Amino acid sequence: MRFPLMFLLLPVYLFAVSIPEKALYLEGKSDTGMILAHGKGMDPDFKVVKPLRLALNQDLGFHTLSLQMPNQYEAYEDYEKEQPKVDAMIDQAISFLHSKGVKKIYLMGHSLGAGMTSSYLVSHPNAPITGYIAVGCRGNKSKLISCTDNMPKIKIKTFDIWGKSSSEDEAFAAIRLPLVNENYRQYGVEGANHVLDGSIEFFIEEIEGWLAK
Repeated sequence: MRFPLMFLLLPVYLFAVSIPEKALYLEGKSDTGMILAHGKGMDPDFKVVKPLRLALNQDLGFHTLSLQMPNQYEAYEDYEKEQPKVDAMIDQAISFLHSKGVKKIYLMGHSLGAGMTSSYLVSHPNAPITGYIAVGCRGNKSKLISCTDNMPKIKIKTFDIWGKSSSEDEAFAAIRLPLVNENYRQYGVEGANHVLDGSIEFFIEEIEGWLAK
């Protein structure tokens, strides 16, 4: 009877952790992974996140987990009410990657996904995230999911990258320019719009270079 009792007393996290609903997972060959969050109106296998998740898996052996972010509102600030669910989903994603043997986790968000992942990092300063990649990160009427408000509060290594052909992205990146230091890097991709059309390969090269450093 001793062994069954010990089995029942084992912590829940030692057992299989389910993948977040509708998330797309690629198993890697290393002990490093990345959680990706798409932008408004997109999905886990669409622009920006799709080519990045595939490249990191193929080129670097990363485990990649692309989340299905909330997508039901038109106004950006309406997504505030979904932030608690997103926080819980990121926590679940971290646990899932840990269950796959991943020891080092990066977090990436594009556009609305950047706003919501930046909010997560502010409210979870001790989360086991090694570094953060924000793509096309903007400010808006919502302080909760605004990169303008959240980025100064994030303490982990951060790569702030955007397409320079987007005047809106350029303007918000300029606001964050004073944050640049050894832990906070900014890079504007020449000739790229908000979803990096026509420059996605160069965008991926920049991210892989940052990860290598």
